[in-house]
Amino acid sequence: MRLYGRYNSPYVRRVAVTMRLYGLDYEHENIIPFDDGKRDVTRVNPIARVPVLELPDGECLVDSTAIIDYLDEIAGPDHALIPRAGSKRRQVLKFVAIELGIMDKLVAILYERQFRPKKKWHRPWIAACEAQIRDGFNWIDNEIHDDWLISGQMTQADVSLAVFWDFATRIRPRFFADFNCRDIDIMTEKLNNFPAFQQTLAVEEALSTELPEYPEKEAGQ
Repeated sequence: MRLYGRYNSPYVRRVAVTMRLYGLDYEHENIIPFDDGKRDVTRVNPIARVPVLELPDGECLVDSTAIIDYLDEIAGPDHALIPRAGSKRRQVLKFVAIELGIMDKLVAILYERQFRPKKKWHRPWIAACEAQIRDGFNWIDNEIHDDWLISGQMTQADVSLAVFWDFATRIRPRFFADFNCRDIDIMTEKLNNFPAFQQTLAVEEALSTELPEYPEKEAGQ
């Protein structure tokens, strides 16, 4: 199998971590869907988005959620990080959906600030997205009552949370400095000691951490 996309993408990294936790071998195409790399990505995904997982027979799976669903199928019900059915499955999917929603908002803001002139930033929309990010992470932090989010065992909800929190606090350290999500910090630090996390660290950022800022009084920065 071949995984397309850089580990600096939280969506790519959640797939890579999952594959390593399952002990699945893959080749890594360290490309980004911008500039010169866009042509290579469109060869396997017409809308030039990563991650893409190319299977041995040439079939290409797109979107991290669809890819992880396939990986769970390979891992089997006894090892899959998302239960096959029942209330535990619904709980995991609920957490993952909220985590993905948070990340979509964060990435949307990063694109706004990276690709649009500062004078054209729509600051009320940015502020609304940032409120959703804050509310989402705070809600998850308050839901951690054990070593793991659900049923005392690691699930995809924990894996994706650690990947996303790691990305978020790295790409916008000033914004997250006052979040005080202590239990998320503890869980992320614990998972970062796993080989699957250590072997998929971001080497470089597609979006600069040195993005222009707007005044703190306007954006909660």
